[in-house]
Amino acid sequence: MLFEDCSEQSEEFCQSCVSGQPGCDIGPTSPPGSSTTTSAGQTTTTPSEPSGDLILGGGPFGTDFPIFSTTTHPTQPTSFWGSLEGPYETNIWWENLVLDGGDSPIATFPYLVKLDEMGLHLCYPEKVVDQAFIFMAFVDNWIVGATEGLGSRSLIGRDHFGAIMNYETGLEIPLVRGMPYATFKYNGITPNLESIHSVLSVNGGKESSVTGTKFNIELNNGHIWIMYTSSDITIDWSGSIVTANTHFTGTMRLAVMVDGVDESELDTYSGKVPIGGSIEAVASGDSSDITINWKSEGNGDLLMVALPHHMDVMSNAVTASYKLNGIRGDMIGVVGETWLMTEELTPIEWFAPGGIEPSYTESIRAALNEDVVGNDVVAGDPYFGGKQMAKLARLALIAEDLGEEGLAQQFREKFQPVLESWLDGTNPDCLLYDTTWGGLVSTNGLEDSAADFGMGFYQDHHFHFGYHIYAAAVLAKADPTWGTTYEDKVMHYVRDIIDPSGGDPQYIFARAKDWYTGHSWANGIITAFADSKNQESTSEGVNAWYAVYLYGLAMNNARLRDLGRLALATEIRSAQKYWQITSADEIYPEPFSTNKVVGILWSTKVDYATWFGANIEFIHCIQMLPFTPISEELLREEWITEEYPVLVEAFNTADEGWRGYIIMAHAVIDSQAAWEESQLLTSFDDGNTKSNTYYWIATRP
Repeated sequence: MLFEDCSEQSEEFCQSCVSGQPGCDIGPTSPPGSSTTTSAGQTTTTPSEPSGDLILGGGPFGTDFPIFSTTTHPTQPTSFWGSLEGPYETNIWWENLVLDGGDSPIATFPYLVKLDEMGLHLCYPEKVVDQAFIFMAFVDNWIVGATEGLGSRSLIGRDHFGAIMNYETGLEIPLVRGMPYATFKYNGITPNLESIHSVLSVNGGKESSVTGTKFNIELNNGHIWIMYTSSDITIDWSGSIVTANTHFTGTMRLAVMVDGVDESELDTYSGKVPIGGSIEAVASGDSSDITINWKSEGNGDLLMVALPHHMDVMSNAVTASYKLNGIRGDMIGVVGETWLMTEELTPIEWFAPGGIEPSYTESIRAALNEDVVGNDVVAGDPYFGGKQMAKLARLALIAEDLGEEGLAQQFREKFQPVLESWLDGTNPDCLLYDTTWGGLVSTNGLEDSAADFGMGFYQDHHFHFGYHIYAAAVLAKADPTWGTTYEDKVMHYVRDIIDPSGGDPQYIFARAKDWYTGHSWANGIITAFADSKNQESTSEGVNAWYAVYLYGLAMNNARLRDLGRLALATEIRSAQKYWQITSADEIYPEPFSTNKVVGILWSTKVDYATWFGANIEFIHCIQMLPFTPISEELLREEWITEEYPVLVEAFNTADEGWRGYIIMAHAVIDSQAAWEESQLLTSFDDGNTKSNTYYWIATRP
């Protein structure tokens, strides 16, 4: 990731660029395999020359302006953005820093933090566990500011992994994913720390005044925090307040030292400060190597914190003894400027890899002939209309798999004109290009934040456009001429949700995707939630990246194909790690773990619930739909084996459309029983059909 307008950034910030920005006089990052060290001790490291094709990083997919009419947004970027220019992030993990009052929490791992006029509120949270939720309780372990006051604040730099906030009186705070220390860069003001807890001792003693560069501060909640300063200072402490006795210019760092954190390690790595990062990925065959390059300054080696899904695939991890437990499970200290990870990319393409069990073929064929009547696109909004287009596209592929080209064409003809109306901007709820934030929004969604599921305020873009891209992929597969004609327009969907470069002048880098957590974030700029970002339907996130992959496949675009496969692989692994719960997992404790699934995953909590209801079938099946061939990788047999006994409790009370999804889940572990159950279904969800239900059951291994 790079800064969106390098002309507004200093040279040191621009070194995080993956490629040059328009108007950037400094240019792209150093060549692969090089390291750059500035006079300030800042180091960036890029990986060695890639052995495959660069899919994440490099240039943008396009720079052309969309054909859609332009508009401005009713929600303007706040003053917290400072002089940084767009396109702007709308779904990124640190968004709360710049939304509304800019004072709602974000999760950096292992800390929760929030900013206000007093400074940084820093929390090492405690985990609260209930049957229906787990959340990380925010308390003010510290409020770090200055005795003179701080004045207004604004961002002076940001990228995918970090944001740097500056207060006008002289305090700069870099906030980076995986930071084991909170860092404060003072410029001629007096540090002041306040806690909700009482200070019991400093460096083991009761003296009220202490001088040095390291201070072990014991609080009455059982925490010990170590404060490091880049030069000697004298602090005075009393009650819950710690204050320097004079102005300070330099760096101050705070780190919690509880069970799982070794003091000598904190000492060793205290001199190296992360200030951001960038990411690259190369693909070769059915695997991709991912490199996260941390950007840092200072001296010594860099200590960062990795989550469980990182550790599963990291190939160069030099681990420290650092280990803390949080909402995503155990967080492990990793030493080094560069993380190297390898993801396996799916070989599944358009059809179920195992083929259709022959005894079911004629039943599926008969269902296709039924489904060609009465299945049409009747919804005019981007989400439900998208689901209905994708449903028909799915039927076309099933017909293709059975050799029924005539039926396949009938299904394609049903949704092709609807998709074209979206792409040509001729439908009533037409898409508009928002020049304020830099992205596609729907007309109705822009006028009403509650319309189109908040799509006009950048919610659920990957869900909505994933269905549209899937439909486009099916048309392009069948008709390359159509694919060529509409390629530039479809690519605006892709660029909106997952630009791979940071160099697209119209769209922000990876709008929906979080390359640190592996999964996507759905909520946009409607409001700053107290639990920060969230995503409900990880399976619709999977569907979005599967659609991008298939579209790349249809268009013979290897980079797009493999970017889709990489986003897909990380989304699936994160879904299996953080949404799906089995007895072998150690992420979520009891009693929450007995639910066997997360309904909504937030930055700071998980809920056994959905946005639209608390029914068991809603909570479970929203993590499954839509059922396509890639669902075979997402829905592990070991998970369904444990999850299905919970889900089946809803079988008799569920609406028939949802009951169809329960049956499809059952097919993962007992396809014969599921087939018999499916014969009693008479109606289906608006994103599902009899043919797709039969096809899924008939293609289970």
